[in-house]
Parts: sequence; C-alpha cells; structure tokens
Amino acid sequence: MDAIERGAAYLAARPRTASQVTEYLLQKGYNKDEVRSAVESLKEYHYIDDEEFARMYIKYAADKGRGLQRIRRELRSKGVTEDTIEDVLYEMEDENLLPDEMGIALQIAADVLGDTDPEALDYKERNKLKGRISRRLVSRGFSNDTVYSVLQKLL
Repeated sequence: MDAIERGAAYLAARPRTASQVTEYLLQKGYNKDEVRSAVESLKEYHYIDDEEFARMYIKYAADKGRGLQRIRRELRSKGVTEDTIEDVLYEMEDENLLPDEMGIALQIAADVLGDTDPEALDYKERNKLKGRISRRLVSRGFSNDTVYSVLQKLL
C-alpha cells in the first residue's frame, strides 16, 4: 500500500490534520519525501483541510462545554498552526458562528449551583461555591475574564 492510500485509509475513520497524517505515515515507515508528497496529494483531493478541521473541532468542543482557551490548546496539540486557528476564529466570529462562550460558561456554573440558593449561603459557603465554580470553568478552558463575569452574574 502506498503512502497516499494509507493516508486516505487513516482519514476514512475521521477528519485529521496534516500534522496528524504526517506523523501517522512516518510511524508506518514511509520516508519523509513519500509522506510529504502523500500529504500534498491528500490536500489537493481535499481529504486534508486544517481550516475545515478547526471549524468542525471548535463546534464539537464548544458543544462539549469547552472554553476557547482549551479549544485553542487542543487544536495546537493536533498540529493546527496558531495562524490557522486565529483565522478560523476570526472568520467564525465575523459570520456569527462562534459559540457563545459566556452562555456555555453560565450553563456549566448553573449545573454546579444546582438547587442551591446563593443568597441563603453564609460568607464561607459562598466562597467555597465560588471556588468550585471557578475551578470547573478554568479546567474547561474558560478565560479568567469569563469566570469573573459568570461569578458576578450568579453570585
């Protein structure tokens, strides 16, 4: 099986970045020239498109309750360049397709709150709740500004 066929088979399961396909083919023993040629061919056939991958991944990750900081980090770990990430985010924002990060964060915080009435809590319990919400949001990749805004709205 040549490198193009192997790369196409790898892409059949799910979309992947050029970096992921390159790494996969190198691990399978193909030389750098074969891999470079195969990846370029797969790009020409539109089997690999890092911008489209980033768009799909942003929507997927936002649906999973992840913040933009975490989404950026995950895209970089998958081999998407910083320029591509920023271009896609800018385009999505321009087209009003960017997920509502504040809405997602508020929903996560509301889930943490549950049936708890923040007004009924004393100072110490209120601070514990703030800490729990903050940690949950930060671990999901929300910015400090978003976390602060959520805490201001809910508590």
